[in-house]
Amino acid sequence: MMPPVDTTGTRARNLILVGFMGTGKTSVGMRVAKSLGFTFVDTDSRIVKKAGKPIPRIFEEDGEAVFRKMETEILRECLKKDNQVISTGGGIVTNEVNRKLLKEAGYTIWLQAGPDTIFDRVSRNKNRPLLQTEDPKATILKMLAERNQSYCDSMDLAIKTDELTLEETCFGVTESARIALCI
Repeated sequence: MMPPVDTTGTRARNLILVGFMGTGKTSVGMRVAKSLGFTFVDTDSRIVKKAGKPIPRIFEEDGEAVFRKMETEILRECLKKDNQVISTGGGIVTNEVNRKLLKEAGYTIWLQAGPDTIFDRVSRNKNRPLLQTEDPKATILKMLAERNQSYCDSMDLAIKTDELTLEETCFGVTESARIALCI
């Protein structure tokens, strides 16, 4: 049995979903928030609203560094509230400051999927600026390898989603959050 997460100190009472693009963070997060009676927050949506333009345009016009800075600002804003399910962008863990903030923001679950599953899920989506390369599958493999330790350092629990339905993933995430956050 996993130990409850101490949310009495500096750690907020939130559920945070991290993971590579295409692992289901937003789809799972919306459903889990409803199940828990929490507010759903999508950091990428908040960035789009703040910037007034879609993520591919932020990357194209302002660069990845500006996007990552906005990501940190949004995550800091999320720390001000409790009882949220926060779906993060796939690269949020690449910033050391963000990894520390995630530990303060609440209980963090890493949704995992293998490169073939991720490719199948995102290959037709043109709103993935980091995958607009000659060989998106090779890019996925490279990015997964680069980010693996950062995901490990940020999470309290990992759930492999490759063989799970959306409902099964939501159930596992919800029940894990109920135990860890004593809901």
